[in-house]
Amino acid sequence: MSGFDSKKTEYMLLHMIADSGHPIGAGFLADMLTSEGEEAASEATIGRYLRKLEKQGLLRSEKYNGRSRGRVITEDGARRIRELEIEQRQEKAMMDTMEIFNNGFGGHLRNLLLTREIVEPEAAALAAQNAGEEDIEAIQKIIEESARLTQSGGSMASTDAPFHIAVAKASGNPVLEAVVRMLRADRDYSPEIEHMINASSVNNPSDHKSIYRAIEARDADSARRIMKQHIHNLIVTVGQFEKERTGGHKKG
Repeated sequence: MSGFDSKKTEYMLLHMIADSGHPIGAGFLADMLTSEGEEAASEATIGRYLRKLEKQGLLRSEKYNGRSRGRVITEDGARRIRELEIEQRQEKAMMDTMEIFNNGFGGHLRNLLLTREIVEPEAAALAAQNAGEEDIEAIQKIIEESARLTQSGGSMASTDAPFHIAVAKASGNPVLEAVVRMLRADRDYSPEIEHMINASSVNNPSDHKSIYRAIEARDADSARRIMKQHIHNLIVTVGQFEKERTGGHKKG
């Protein structure tokens, strides 16, 4: 089986064993890989690969059905699955990010951020003035989820649009909320922007928590200023990333 030692195969086998919840044998795994549309591999080939993973401490051999032996996931194996998931996500984000500029979407992203820089600071200021307790709690929950994802090594991109929409909703202006929702509905560039932040030489930490604190403190001026700086930082990061990756030649 060509490419059988790939990280994709390692991830699929570990994930299948982890999901099974009981010892699983090489023959069953071979059938499962085939059913997933992967290149066929013999039971012997799978068995050799499983022994390799077992030597690495990612799997453990156990009896099942009273006589047969199969593999179960270990704690190191579970950690390896998470590492591979992060690597896959980062690789996809890198490819998607380069696609933005290679396919001429760079101009659309820049225009989107410039529009957000005009609209969202006022939404944040109004949120500081008008947010109810339910609005504050909703924003807080998103901040806490972002922190949980970051601490677990995950991506916080999935919380970006909900945060900004929640701030707009807290403004008490339904038209402003509709505009922010529309800006995020066309295409959510959050994963790609997160990748640019991580890869760029620009130091650009998330300002979401600072924005939340300003809204909670009813400080409209600070909420406006921090939100404006937050989105401006994103514009700078995107520009710097594009310059470093394309040699300064913008497309779109």
